[in-house]
Amino acid sequence: MRMRGVIAGLRDLLPNGAREAGVVFAGDVSAKFLTFLITLSMFALLTPDEYKLYGLFITVLAAVNQFTDSGLHQSFIRFYSLYKRESPGRAQAHYRFALTAKTVITALTALAVYFLAPVLAVDLLRTPQLETPLRVMTVAILGGGMMEFFLAVLQARQEFTRFTFIRIAEAAVKTGIIYAAILLGLFSLPLVYGAYAIAPTVVAAVAIGMIAALRLGGSIDWRDIGREVVGFGKWMMLTSFATMFLMRLDVFMISPMLADRPEEAGLYIAATKLCTPLIVLAGSVSTVFFPKAMELRTVADMRRYARRTFAVSLPVTGIGLIYLGTMYFVTPAVFPNYTASMPLFAVLFVGYAWTIVGNPLTMLMLSIGRQRMATYIALGQLAVTAVSHYLFITAMGSMGAALSSVLVWFAAGIVSMIYIYLHRHDITTAVSRSA
Repeated sequence: MRMRGVIAGLRDLLPNGAREAGVVFAGDVSAKFLTFLITLSMFALLTPDEYKLYGLFITVLAAVNQFTDSGLHQSFIRFYSLYKRESPGRAQAHYRFALTAKTVITALTALAVYFLAPVLAVDLLRTPQLETPLRVMTVAILGGGMMEFFLAVLQARQEFTRFTFIRIAEAAVKTGIIYAAILLGLFSLPLVYGAYAIAPTVVAAVAIGMIAALRLGGSIDWRDIGREVVGFGKWMMLTSFATMFLMRLDVFMISPMLADRPEEAGLYIAATKLCTPLIVLAGSVSTVFFPKAMELRTVADMRRYARRTFAVSLPVTGIGLIYLGTMYFVTPAVFPNYTASMPLFAVLFVGYAWTIVGNPLTMLMLSIGRQRMATYIALGQLAVTAVSHYLFITAMGSMGAALSSVLVWFAAGIVSMIYIYLHRHDITTAVSRSA
């Protein structure tokens, strides 16, 4: 009994955001640890040339899944969080609208990828071997797109335990298929592609039951909800598209620009995959704080929010630093073929550490109602990154891509934070327009 009292006391001392971040962080770490095991296994089973194919597959899949978002997830979370207490019926209407739109967008995107697979593989990525995997990816797009939407619903409702369960379940199914194949001597790259397609589809079916409490019945004014979603979501859609290309532009450009040096391209992609735990840390912090940022109504709320983000993001960045040091010892000893990726990994780490601290703060751009400016910054960042990558990769190869990414991330983050600070008092206007 005394131990329970101590635990309860510790929970009370922690900020609510920190406790919820802990749940999401623990789940994301567990899920991504399972997935990260796949990455490490690929190091042992594949050459850098083969790893390029695997890396391109999961990079394209992640980009397409983000494309099916099209800003819809953020719009749903924004308005559901805003209305769930004061106008639950309107929050419910936003759910129905988002579910319908997501289903249509995901289905059309899957069809497009299936029929455009030759163009994507041969003409854009200059990797003909990727054509068949892209066709397999169609199933992954359908399952993964809907699974991510159900996760957005759980995030908006701040049901982070269920959110965490879905994350872990998807990773467990995917990892289980691949490791069963390894143990049975059936491992192959096509089987890996199949695992990435099956896992999210199975888990999406399970997730449906978790959001059953959101009723689909009742009337809905589609024009009214649509105007509200489009007014906010059109900027989020453009931002989503820009982000989709931005976060993966290095891999997309490395592949064709270093087509004559596939091993170097493979080492760079391996370095980006070593950053997976850092992406998890950044994502966990963002997952918890996004709906909280959407609830803010005053400048004082913003100040408290900022302090709470630092209470979580700074310790999380310290965990990332420990991971960096660990991999510097582990990789040369266990995966000597990928030792050359360590300098690339170190440079990229600096950029991801910046996103862990900065992402929760740059979300405030939406709290002050400046989603248009967020879009302009994202589009500007994409254009600058494309030019920067071309110049840096041409001059420095894969290291140029890493340096270019980090420099632009820092510049965009600083611009966003300065803008938010100068316009922080606009939050009251933003709330009145949304109410």
